[in-house]
Amino acid sequence: MWLQQSRRAFLRLAASAFPLRQPAALVRPPNFDGELIPAGPAIRAAADDWGHHVHHTPRAVLRAASVDDVSRIVKYANQHRLKVAMRGQGHSVYGQAQVDGGIVIDSTRLNAVTWHGSDGLHAQAGALWGAVATASLERRLIPPVMPDALMLSVGGTLSVGGTGDTSCTSGAQVDHVLELDVVTGRGEVVTCSPAKNPELFHMVLAGLGQCGLIVRARLRLAPAATYLVVRSVTYDDVVRLLSDQAALATTVPPPVLSGEITKNADGRWRFALIGGVISERPEKELSPSPWMTGLTHTGTARPAIWPYWDYLNRRTDSIAATKARGTPNPSLALVLTEGSVRQFLEAVLSDEKFAAGIWRIEVFPMLVERFTAPLHVLPAASLAFTVRLQRRASVRNAVDHKAMLSANRALAERCMELGGKVYPPFAPPLSRDEWRRHYGDRTWARFAAARREFDPNGILTPGAGVFD
Repeated sequence: MWLQQSRRAFLRLAASAFPLRQPAALVRPPNFDGELIPAGPAIRAAADDWGHHVHHTPRAVLRAASVDDVSRIVKYANQHRLKVAMRGQGHSVYGQAQVDGGIVIDSTRLNAVTWHGSDGLHAQAGALWGAVATASLERRLIPPVMPDALMLSVGGTLSVGGTGDTSCTSGAQVDHVLELDVVTGRGEVVTCSPAKNPELFHMVLAGLGQCGLIVRARLRLAPAATYLVVRSVTYDDVVRLLSDQAALATTVPPPVLSGEITKNADGRWRFALIGGVISERPEKELSPSPWMTGLTHTGTARPAIWPYWDYLNRRTDSIAATKARGTPNPSLALVLTEGSVRQFLEAVLSDEKFAAGIWRIEVFPMLVERFTAPLHVLPAASLAFTVRLQRRASVRNAVDHKAMLSANRALAERCMELGGKVYPPFAPPLSRDEWRRHYGDRTWARFAAARREFDPNGILTPGAGVFD
């Protein structure tokens, strides 16, 4: 009986966690191939995201069924001075895909994945990376960089950059896009590439939806592995982990290279470097891999042999379970220089307020020269480290949740002071001056000019806060 009452109390709390303030209805909207939804669960979903912290209620959600739908609603928004954003899986954490009193475009029905020729894969914005992997692996191909969450949408990750555990030498997902179809802030449908409408192409990839909304992408593919043999080697401190990661990254890194910091049962931090090699006959890879030679690790786990699909899909169940719990995920992702990452991580690991709620820290070395998209900015260094602080809070707006958000803000500021960069979908809101500092004066001026050209009324994607 007590459990039933507690469950009912929890459900009442969850339902009232962010009361909806229903804005005025849209006036004479156009006809759509999809569905325009003015109220109900779709509105509540569009006023929430993975972080469960920011809640902006739109006037309506357009469940778009065609590219024409996206064009129509953007033109309508221009006429009525409304803001618009496109939402894929809502995996950002600070309301970046939300619109207060505007219109959210739900891209989930724009999910086609089609072949053009023997190696040309086209994916619509709402297609999941799992669907892309399924289609491409049928031909033993794969995009060079895949996210570690296959339930993310193509449009979502290409709008922010997109990184994974092959990014050390392969850059970001946006570095492997051949062509885009984009709906600009004027509502025009434009095909762009490095050779055709190149400025729009470069200002949309990792452009946070400021100059256009991605509706289709043509992706570069590479030969896919049959198996990955993954090894985890452990360390007693973060210094040796970072040193070995840097040594590998700048010599002959394995195809998969990452690291993680977790807590042992006794509360001590545990440090691990993770490397993976491609193999057609994985039984031959059971002896130590050549990439392990010269490392300073203190322990080695047994190698894990993964069929490639299973490796790509390894986190789907855990992420789905986290989503079902509905608890806040105030994660933080930053990119620091090789010279500052040690200082930064030691500060996090030694201070309880900075480490609040952290259950895993992911650390990825990145060769900066491999990241070529202008708006996916990295620190001014030859080698940088992406650091993801994965946190979990108890319930929304609880004391621990607010403490984690406060810690994120302080750490983001510290990162920028050290010459680092934030990864926008997992970073606290920045001021206009901070955005300018993030991009640097030259890129900021280029970005602002593109915004004026392609979205002259400034209606697109206000949640990112770049120009608003």
